[in-house]
Amino acid sequence: MDLGELFERGGPLMWVILAASIVAAAAFIDRLIALRRGLIVPTSLFESLRAHLDARDAARARQLCRESPAVLARVIAAGLDHSASGRAAAKEAMEEAGSVAVGRLERWVGVLSTVAAIAPLLGLLGTVTGMIEVFYQIQGTTNPDIARLSGGIKEALYTTGAGLTVGIPVFVAYRFIEAKIDRYAQELEERGLFLLDRIAGEPAERAKAPEQVG
Repeated sequence: MDLGELFERGGPLMWVILAASIVAAAAFIDRLIALRRGLIVPTSLFESLRAHLDARDAARARQLCRESPAVLARVIAAGLDHSASGRAAAKEAMEEAGSVAVGRLERWVGVLSTVAAIAPLLGLLGTVTGMIEVFYQIQGTTNPDIARLSGGIKEALYTTGAGLTVGIPVFVAYRFIEAKIDRYAQELEERGLFLLDRIAGEPAERAKAPEQVG
């Protein structure tokens, strides 16, 4: 049985499941591209910012933040812009910038979650409607053809198989992306707090640099 025949026997919901899988694949690829270390917490930027802030060269640190597209750069820039108001103000500005940035990283994650949840349900719906059709066709039959009945049930189960085939890997992809965002958010917070001490003019020996996560 080729793919076209499989979709024809599975009914219209097979096409809905296929469309959902394409949307999920696009969302997953989009997040893989967006969640690159170089766009969030590049090690080279962190080391450069630390060196300039340890040297009390806030002007150069600001320039680095303006030149970098990384999330870390936006967070540190917010802290530098509010450093004159004290550590608390700088920290609050950095937290707000970080919160906005992490929210942007979560774009399309809800799509993965939704597809993972509804794909098996769509498959089940297709099976239920298929079973209803099978039993409707044999109702009132004195001696129903068992072969026909089993064949109809088999075709009705195609959509359940398709729904699970899509739903399971999409759920794994969703959890992978969610965990990746959580790791980056944690690292972003740790590195931001580390550099905040330098922005506030506290001793460089106060703490060692946080380790890279993931």
